[in-house]
Amino acid sequence: MSLDLDPGAGPSHRPALLADPAPRPPEFYDPTTPPYRDEQGVHLFDHATIRGLLRNPRRVTADVTEMLTPGLREQLHPVSCFVWATDRSTLSGRPGRHAALRSVMAPWFATPQAAGRQAACERIAALQVEGPFDVYGDYAIPVVVGYLADWLGIDPTDVVYAMDDQVTAGNMFDAWPPLAPPGMYDHYRALMERPGLGGVAGEARELVRGGVLTEREAWAIVYSLSVSGVATATTITLAVGLGVEHGLWPGPTDVADVGAAIEEAVRLGNPFPQASRFAREPFTVGDVAVERGEQVLLWLTAANRGLPGDHRRPLDRFDPGRDTSQHVGWGSGYHQCGGVHHARALAATAVTTLARHAPELQLAGPWRRFVGIDDGYTAAPAVPQRTD
Repeated sequence: MSLDLDPGAGPSHRPALLADPAPRPPEFYDPTTPPYRDEQGVHLFDHATIRGLLRNPRRVTADVTEMLTPGLREQLHPVSCFVWATDRSTLSGRPGRHAALRSVMAPWFATPQAAGRQAACERIAALQVEGPFDVYGDYAIPVVVGYLADWLGIDPTDVVYAMDDQVTAGNMFDAWPPLAPPGMYDHYRALMERPGLGGVAGEARELVRGGVLTEREAWAIVYSLSVSGVATATTITLAVGLGVEHGLWPGPTDVADVGAAIEEAVRLGNPFPQASRFAREPFTVGDVAVERGEQVLLWLTAANRGLPGDHRRPLDRFDPGRDTSQHVGWGSGYHQCGGVHHARALAATAVTTLARHAPELQLAGPWRRFVGIDDGYTAAPAVPQRTD
């Protein structure tokens, strides 16, 4: 099972040093890059500003419903409804749909829910690896797709459908909020009408029937949780590759002990490179005055290399012993990733399971990443046994 990735496209397709797995131009990893404005909006890079905005729901929002005409609302991409669930207020300060969506989804994302799925996670991740394989395409993607399909109660092909759609969108959606491509509504309408639908999708369908969710909000939940697989698979791949390269493999084989390596892999490799929000009020960053309603792009890639405090190794290098408590790879505060408990648990289980099955893992050639809404991998070759 694989995603439709073009290994010849974009600036990221060059041999990547795993010690600095950065597929974008250097300025996007430099927290001292000055803020600037272009046709997309205002770009911000320093840790203090970005973490502060992520933790301040009164200053920025993704809920731009008031900017849309009725016609555009009928064409919206499902991801828009899900993103709006992360923000308390619209641009004007109205509550929007936040409270209803957040309360509905909270039980699915709770720590006990993620912990209760560990047995299923171990079963899905227990893949015997024989001969050369690609850590991303042959291991991480199938594990993540299987987990998400099982949790959501849908077919694995439905998960891949959503992931492929996001990869096809490229570096970011052409416009925000994005519009749905042809056929997407038909796909999700048919999915939600299937007999015996279970998991999160089945619960979402019942909430639609009960008038709690709209049809598009239910589609949004299934789509957005599915596309999280790209970033989660990348997290697994980063943790494996960086561990092998730095002589730390197989490392801990208990999920309780691998968390630090997962967090440092996310901080350094940034599967989710930037967060986009809209200013609810005017403010100034450096020499740039941000206007109300203007798009603000928060480059997590740069912020994560500007963590405060003393560090024994430079912030552009891998150090699982680092204090990562203030990294923003999962977002921060109110804008932290809703599914973070599932992503962390799945990544830890996938890494430790592979370590038990392939304790002598070696890298087998250059690893290459692609640039997208999530920055994933086009190549992560490995062999499960030493060849010397």
